[in-house]
Amino acid sequence: MNSNLHIYDTPQDTARAVAELIRVKAKEKNKQSLPLNMALSGGNTPKLLFNLLANEYVDTIPWHFVRLFWVDERCVPPTHVQSNYGMTYENLLKSVPIHDSNVFPIQGEIDPNKEAKRYQNTLETQLPLYDGFPKFDLILLGMGDDGHTASIFPTDLSLLYSDQFVAVSSHPVSDQKRITLTGQVINRADEVVFLVTGGSKANVLKQIIRKEEDFASYPATYIHALSGPAHFYLDQEAAGKL
Repeated sequence: MNSNLHIYDTPQDTARAVAELIRVKAKEKNKQSLPLNMALSGGNTPKLLFNLLANEYVDTIPWHFVRLFWVDERCVPPTHVQSNYGMTYENLLKSVPIHDSNVFPIQGEIDPNKEAKRYQNTLETQLPLYDGFPKFDLILLGMGDDGHTASIFPTDLSLLYSDQFVAVSSHPVSDQKRITLTGQVINRADEVVFLVTGGSKANVLKQIIRKEEDFASYPATYIHALSGPAHFYLDQEAAGKL
């Protein structure tokens, strides 16, 4: 089994393992008097993680050293049920002692092209640069049934290689506009973690991990960290075909 695969019995166990990873990394940064710059994703599995962090890790993570950014956002207001920021606020931010000045949401309610430029400038000014690109300490990703990650879909693999830090994308079915980090930013993070649960992801995940069948058409195939492969935190159902 690959050393970058971490498989747990249940979605709750998988989320708890990622919560432990965040706790360890935040404490390491705290010892160095440095912030933990982390980008978050939306979805049901991160929602489980955020609830765990808010309820079980509120006192064990040095939240004043954590700075939160977003991997992507739907072009909706923060109060909308589909807002990644809104979901994070309800399940995490309102329950932990993190400073407002350490939270950098993507503003999905304004013109997407203007917001992509604004958020690119935010990353450029708030994060250290590596090779001219902003560098995160940790990026948390999910993966769709179609192998997409962030809001980089199989219909637009060019976003993996864009020189922009932040770009506008469209959902291939609904045509909903999204704002997303690009592949070159994601791949320069110190650590990249996929949090994937559920049997609906198992077949695509098998193709990506084993480089079989249609793996080259899935954006998640091309994601890695600065110094090595991405880590996949999986439950038994998602890992069922590996």
